[in-house]
Amino acid sequence: MPNTQLNNTILGQSTRNPRAMQIFNKPDTDSRQILITDNSSVITPNLMHDHSYIHYISPIGNGLPVSFTYPTKAENRSLHSFVLDNSNNTLDKVFNFSPEYVFLDDPANTTNSYTVTAGKKQVWFGTIINGKFYLRVASDSTN
Repeated sequence: MPNTQLNNTILGQSTRNPRAMQIFNKPDTDSRQILITDNSSVITPNLMHDHSYIHYISPIGNGLPVSFTYPTKAENRSLHSFVLDNSNNTLDKVFNFSPEYVFLDDPANTTNSYTVTAGKKQVWFGTIINGKFYLRVASDSTN
């Protein structure tokens, strides 16, 4: 007779899947975060095959511009979240992106440059298709 209990434990292990989606506003169910917190002026995200959550945290008191180049080890049709977190900073911060970044909500932005206001976050989600990183503004963006 099959066991009909949903959360039975066998040898102390739960049947709940720890890899199940926990945060529903993120596009990927099992992502590892790339956290960038240094003072670099040029950043090339290394996505590997399973990194899908890029999170840049501005150093406090740092208003120097940052340039993002096209990610390395990017897979076609992979889903990503991209966060520019300037929430702990008292200075506005300018971010420049290489031409491979395509901001679908802002087609008039021909410079591929964004200023993230002090105390705010700019959040996108998107995918990589044929060497282009297509991004849309996420609802949790406060910039």
